[in-house]
Formats: sequence, C-alpha cells, structure tokens
Amino acid sequence: MGDVESIIRFFYQLEGLKKTYRYKEAKDMPPESTADHTWKLSLMAYAVAEELELDINRYHAMELALVHDLPEIVTDDYDAILVFDGKVSKQKKHDMEKRAMEAITAILPEKLGKKIYDLWWEYEECKTREAKYIKALDKLEALSHIIRMGWKTFDRPDFIPIYAAGSVNNFPELKPMLVILKRDLKAEYAKGNIPWKPEYDL
Repeated sequence: MGDVESIIRFFYQLEGLKKTYRYKEAKDMPPESTADHTWKLSLMAYAVAEELELDINRYHAMELALVHDLPEIVTDDYDAILVFDGKVSKQKKHDMEKRAMEAITAILPEKLGKKIYDLWWEYEECKTREAKYIKALDKLEALSHIIRMGWKTFDRPDFIPIYAAGSVNNFPELKPMLVILKRDLKAEYAKGNIPWKPEYDL
C-alpha cells in the first residue's frame, strides 16, 4: 500500500495553508489564504495553457503550481511589498523557505519527498519553461485578485502596476493577459481618482 501513514501526516500539515493569509501589509484587503491562491493558480495553469495552446508540459506546470507556496506552512506569507521595500531580502526569504521545504518534505516517504522538494526548487530557480510560466502566472493571479477587490484596497498604487512585468517578460506568451489586466486595473485607478503614470503602461 505504500507509506500511507506519512502521506496522512503530510496532509495534516497542508491544513496550515488554509489559515495562512496573504496581503497582510494591505490593511483594507479582505483575507485570502495561500490555499485559495494555490487552487486558483493551478486551475489557471491548466486553462491558460489549453486556450493558448502553449508549448509546455501542462501536467508538470500544474505540479509546480500546487507546490510553489508549500513553505508558507512554516514561514507564513511574506508579502511581496516587504521585499520591494527592502524590509526582507530575497535571499533571506529564499533561505527560510528552503529550510521549511526540507522540514516539510522530510515527513514524506523519501522518493515522494524528493520529488516535491525538487518541484519547488525548479520553481525557485525558474529556468524551465514550465517554471517561468507558473512564476509569471502567479503574478497575474495576484493582479487579477487585486483588481477584483477594487481600488479601495490599493494601499500601494505605485507597486501594483509594475508587479508582474518582470516575470511576464520571461514568458512573453502571457503578455496579452497582462495587457488586459492592466486595462482593467487602470479602470479601477480611474474610479478611485488614483493617478496612472505613463510608465505603468509598459
């Protein structure tokens, strides 16, 4: 039957993602759990690849989406704005998440634990097409969530429009999605009389 006991203990750990909340630096943002985000990103990974007929391994991309935020079971979510503002370094965040993944996957049977750890590491390195795809889509998922929450939740309007640009440049097939999301974001800025700078359109 395999090591069902270890798998169940791993599943117990996963419950933590349901209570790990994102956007804590944005005081007016309604709570969203890491589990919520992971589910939506995984579905986006499948649907977008299907519709755009992307030349990627779709199953593998969904694997990456499912594990990309597992460290947050231990580390909690570090809002991207903390890294942007220099309050938490990218290296510190990476080191904490690496230690967390080592602890999380140690619960699992060796082969499965290594598989899940290697998937997370692939996402972190962001060298394969699938990893670049999920990294970019991760940013677009966040952007779509922020847009749906509306302009009243926009604590850092200088950061939101530029958040996804770098990752999408690494997977240019997703640029049409970013154009549409920026159009909708610009409309939210207009509703709130928030200035939209020309550089936000780039």
